Amino acid sequence: MRYSTLPQPTDLLERYRGMVAAGQIEYDEDQIRVVMQLRRLQKELLDYSPAMVAPHLLDNPETSSAWWSEHPTAESASSDSDSLALIALKSHADELAELDTPKGLLLTGPPGSGKSFLVDLWLSCIPTPHKTRKHYNQLVLEIYRGVWEETQCRMRSANRKLDQSDEGPWNRSIRDQWRQLVRTGSLPLAWRRHSAPPPSKSTPTIAFSVARRLVLHHWLLVFDEIQLLDISSATLLADVLSWYWRMGGVIVGTSNKIPDDIYKHGVQRERLEPFVEALKVRCPSLVMRSERDWRQRGYAGIDEVGRTWLLYGQEEEFRRLLRTFSRDQLGQTDLSTEERDRDLTVFGRRLRVPWSSGGVGQFAFGELCDESLGPADYLTLAAHFHTIGISDIPVLKLAARDQARRFISLIDALYEARCKVVCMAETKPEELFFPDATPDEDVDVMLAESVSETQDGYRPNVSAYDGPEVSRHVDAPAKAMALDTLSIFSGQEEQFAFKRALSRLIEMTSPAYIRTAQWAPLSEETRTWERGPIAHAEASHSRPRAADPRAAESDDFASEAAYVGLGAGVRPAAPRLKADHVWGVRDDWGKGTDAWGQRARAYTSVTQKGSGGVGE
Repeated sequence: MRYSTLPQPTDLLERYRGMVAAGQIEYDEDQIRVVMQLRRLQKELLDYSPAMVAPHLLDNPETSSAWWSEHPTAESASSDSDSLALIALKSHADELAELDTPKGLLLTGPPGSGKSFLVDLWLSCIPTPHKTRKHYNQLVLEIYRGVWEETQCRMRSANRKLDQSDEGPWNRSIRDQWRQLVRTGSLPLAWRRHSAPPPSKSTPTIAFSVARRLVLHHWLLVFDEIQLLDISSATLLADVLSWYWRMGGVIVGTSNKIPDDIYKHGVQRERLEPFVEALKVRCPSLVMRSERDWRQRGYAGIDEVGRTWLLYGQEEEFRRLLRTFSRDQLGQTDLSTEERDRDLTVFGRRLRVPWSSGGVGQFAFGELCDESLGPADYLTLAAHFHTIGISDIPVLKLAARDQARRFISLIDALYEARCKVVCMAETKPEELFFPDATPDEDVDVMLAESVSETQDGYRPNVSAYDGPEVSRHVDAPAKAMALDTLSIFSGQEEQFAFKRALSRLIEMTSPAYIRTAQWAPLSEETRTWERGPIAHAEASHSRPRAADPRAAESDDFASEAAYVGLGAGVRPAAPRLKADHVWGVRDDWGKGTDAWGQRARAYTSVTQKGSGGVGE
């Protein structure tokens, strides 16, 4: 293929109009409004560099003084104590609002309205190389990896300082020296009190160090599908992004919900409210008002010629499509198209691929969504296979919400990598999610799940066994409920996720997507979770090679969790309890303890002798 040597346009509006003229997209007034806002942001970032704003924050914290220090200098302390000025306490959002760095943008709107498309098009027009685009799952995995690496680095540094220090821990030798001083009377009669000088600088938090790594690699972050799910990941993400803003980073994000609804009904919401307010300040929201789902443009059902969503009974067509995609990736047949199973490695454990041929992998729905798999597993599959076949997809009822969540994570990973999918399901996509749900705005989670289980068949209560309607059978609703009316989860988090997954499924199984999708997997350097513990040890030179190579395949980072081989001491032996530590174990505490020291024996016989015996 020959590429044009003519300069490519970097103006977002020109790029958009060019795609409209070429017939690739349709003109939309609401998208033009967003394009103009993104153009203004592009002008602000034209000559921007975070190092010019706060270069001391990008230095090594061990050799530079940064404003995150918790211990002020003597000069600043004395001036503050003599000052009579009023002190204004600023909130987290107020502090970030006063930063003079460029603000980003948060693009919100319903699924399929074009948020990700416009942001990706805008990102391709930014000339700086210090930019990146990350989905929520990928960014969280990278942050967790950064936390682990920073923790290991600090522990190794602490162990080196301990080994090099002349002042060792308290041991028997030091104790004997103190006893000798006491016997000889060499100790001073009075100790002089010394005030310990304040440390010159404090150790930055781990979130600070992880954010510094991020901003050194890319100061412009496009964060796709901003969400706050579990409290641990959400808190860590909030801390890291807060430091990222302070260091001059710029975030442009997309979300199906406005900031106030991102963690509306989450656990411990008060802990994340400051971050939500900061997100509103640093990334002003721009709502896309269009209700049209552009991914479903031209969708006329699953009977469309060339669509890769099949129903039960089309097994032969399913296998034929998979073999076709395995041969047509490079336009020729080679040895890699041999049908076989494969094993991949994720976090040191094995991820089995039951059938593969070339760049095509085939799984049953249960092998992907009934097992304990997560985003890292799905990102690995999307990086190794340009086409994924999924068979035996059932109707996902309320009781199968865990499988539905995994299925959504799988679809998100495949869509981000622009993989092709071939699906064989029980029903069409729009009837796949929760056909047994009721359009009740106040349905409790446990109640909804209980209702779903009882709707499979009539299960009378014990008190109703002799009732006249014992044999009555409750049929499931014949018509699927619209996703807009579902509210079975707190905060409607899954409602948005299901709508997004449905929109993406319809697009990914369309003939147009199959023709135009360009596979874009994550790089091998990014997929750090695919390296086993031995590979990590060789890369960091921090741990010896395991004696048994099979241990590295199944320990699931157990050695990292136990900090094996990290320096002196490794891990102290567990304390051993003696019988003297537990009351009731010994019964020979002596006569001075009376009946208490004889335990139950003091009450078992009236002939028992002793000063503590009560039977005499």
